[in-house]
Amino acid sequence: MKNIADHFFDIIENSVNAGANEVIVKITYTKSIFFCSISDNGKGIIGQEVLDPFITSRKTRRVGLGLPLLKRTAEDTGGYLKIRRINKKGGTALQFKIDMSHIDAKPFGDLAWTFTDIFFAWPEINLKLFITKEDREELILDFLELRNEIAKGLKNYINIRKHIYEVSQKEFKKIDIR
Repeated sequence: MKNIADHFFDIIENSVNAGANEVIVKITYTKSIFFCSISDNGKGIIGQEVLDPFITSRKTRRVGLGLPLLKRTAEDTGGYLKIRRINKKGGTALQFKIDMSHIDAKPFGDLAWTFTDIFFAWPEINLKLFITKEDREELILDFLELRNEIAKGLKNYINIRKHIYEVSQKEFKKIDIR
């Protein structure tokens, strides 16, 4: 993975593969510390073996590198990756912290395009993106709301693509993610 945006795409893909239809992403970035929590309502992880690159539930290949690479990306900067099952019924909660001022920190990449691509790649996912700024959590994207606007004929796909990109890019710039 070349950048943090690649990790986001991979994590959402994991949620989809686990049968999730709801994903909540919360991002905070202050004083060079990037913190993110992602939770879903998929089948949930069983244990910490998801961090072992040689254990995967996929049938197409025998390795799963996404989460181990994210763990390494975070730990290389003095950060961390935590992952747990939400409850007995399922769901997964993931948190990671990266010190973006560290020499080994990967660049952000284009997070705005990543969330735009996620919207179109997995139409069954109802993703909500929150950004915390000045100790206030703000919902900046709600995929279900956008799909409802499309269904009502209020927006078309071209305008939605532009809207997702512009709104998320503007909000990321506000918290100095470029």
